[in-house]
Amino acid sequence: MLFDDKDTDLIEAYPYMNKYTNHLKPMTRQLVGREHEMEQVMAAMLKPEYCNVLLLAEAGAGKTALVQGIMVKDTGRTYLEVDLSKMIANLKNENEMADRLKTLFDEVSRYRVNMNREIVLFIDEFHQIVQLSPAAVEVLKPLLADSGTRGIRVIAATTHVEYQQYIAPNLPLVERLQRIKLVQPGEDVVVSILKNMCERYGVEPHKESLYHSIYEYTNRYIPANSQPRKSILILDSMIGWYRLTGRRLDSKLLADVIYETEGINVAFRVDATTIKKELDKKVLAQEVATSMIEQRLQICVAGLNNPNRPMSSFLFTGSTGTGKTETTKQLAQILYDDDRNLIRFDMTEYAQDDSIARFRTELTRKVSILPYCIILLDEIEKAAPSVTRLLLQVLDDGRLLDENEREVTFKNAYIIITTNAGNEIYKVISAYGESDKADFRMMEKYDKLIRESIKSQSGNKFPPELLGRIDCIVPFQPLSKRTMMGIVNMKLQSLKDRVKQRHNVNLHVHKNIFLYLIYDKLDTDSDSGGARIVVSKLERELIVPLSRYINEHKTQKDVYVSIAGKMAVLDKTQLETQAYVVVGEKFVELDDETQNTFNQIAKTMNQ
Repeated sequence: MLFDDKDTDLIEAYPYMNKYTNHLKPMTRQLVGREHEMEQVMAAMLKPEYCNVLLLAEAGAGKTALVQGIMVKDTGRTYLEVDLSKMIANLKNENEMADRLKTLFDEVSRYRVNMNREIVLFIDEFHQIVQLSPAAVEVLKPLLADSGTRGIRVIAATTHVEYQQYIAPNLPLVERLQRIKLVQPGEDVVVSILKNMCERYGVEPHKESLYHSIYEYTNRYIPANSQPRKSILILDSMIGWYRLTGRRLDSKLLADVIYETEGINVAFRVDATTIKKELDKKVLAQEVATSMIEQRLQICVAGLNNPNRPMSSFLFTGSTGTGKTETTKQLAQILYDDDRNLIRFDMTEYAQDDSIARFRTELTRKVSILPYCIILLDEIEKAAPSVTRLLLQVLDDGRLLDENEREVTFKNAYIIITTNAGNEIYKVISAYGESDKADFRMMEKYDKLIRESIKSQSGNKFPPELLGRIDCIVPFQPLSKRTMMGIVNMKLQSLKDRVKQRHNVNLHVHKNIFLYLIYDKLDTDSDSGGARIVVSKLERELIVPLSRYINEHKTQKDVYVSIAGKMAVLDKTQLETQAYVVVGEKFVELDDETQNTFNQIAKTMNQ
């Protein structure tokens, strides 16, 4: 309500002003670093005709604070804020909004004459008028054009996105408003605001550097919001905890508040000495790959990576099923202690050139929500060339504009691109595959061979400038039979644990299962699917009958899994395997001849 309840004459004379406007609230903190913008607005309001202003800035950049600061200096005018929420409430149609707006301006004009004092109307979220009522816009145009002669000034405010979507298409409306852009303040201005805030509330940080840390952390971990609001909100929360618990205003409290408000554990630190060890636990026989990844991550953990680009970018190369995706999942666990920080894109979904807009939208939206992440771009060679080229800016500048022309930062993200391209080079790499050891002297050679192989491919989707922006090309070698056996062993051990935990059943697996899964009826070519096809076979031919058996025999506490029928690998005269998985109360026994053949092959497997 604009007037006091006792001012009945004013309420009766100006009912719309009383209902839909309020005196602009005074400033709650000192305005810093906006001197030039204040002068721009005040000069615009002194123009004799088109004297209205439209402030453009992201939410939190200080549009309202700027008007409050102007009001302190501009003592010759009365500043009123239009309450749009009340004005648009209970509208029967858009014409009613137009009537309310016109009546309000008429009352303000009469009030200005009667009080002999110019009025400034501040309309925040100005785009709502345009969005809700085209009729109100048509009424507003002549009111804005005539406001100078009526002694009324309008300061409207909105964001860049809403301006482009709702206001910019209406050129006559745009011409009646001088646009003034408010850029986000820099570090020195934000630090000054935070200092003034602490002085006002009688608190003091443990170290002066805390102000700079708040600015740095909010930019890094809350990129979607604007300065100075996001820094003010974080310091405000810190002061609340300081008052409640007596904790120091220091970097530890800052980290706790960031975690509380954003769910990002900024205090989490990667132990660089354990990166390779943790990777090797889950990713078998990729010594070269895990060593190269560990070397690159040492740079990131030390904070010596390029701050204007993503944390790191990798190109994982190698045939299907060699561990590229599994490595990415383990990196998410190591870097963030949570694989939910992994954002995966199947690039086969963006094979058409007209999919670039959808890819940009989905990529920027997901990263704006989860800026601290690993972005996995799987099978990049399947994407359209236009989509691939879009990555150039991301890798080079660490930023990309979304569909609303708003900048999204990728500087806190790790980017992993996978490809099956250049598979022919793994015929050469397989020479060191059986040793399962990294040969660092060969890394440079393989890197060069892989780059040349990818670039020389027909229908190449890897322009040289894209390869040149990738920090590290990581080769994943074809898997040996011994490695396959290790992967199957891990999967089976995990299966035993789940069966025990869920059903209190002891699962016994015969060793001929390994022979069946890895050797029998399995294509062993380096690009045939690797561990993925073995795991798929395990799930399809073992876990399915096991699940059915457990569901039908709920009281049985020991379950045995073995192979019945003759495997093709045990009888070279067979064109197709006759073997199949059997689940029961005991193992299926092999005949003597089959057992001897099995023992010989099993011995070879274990060598």
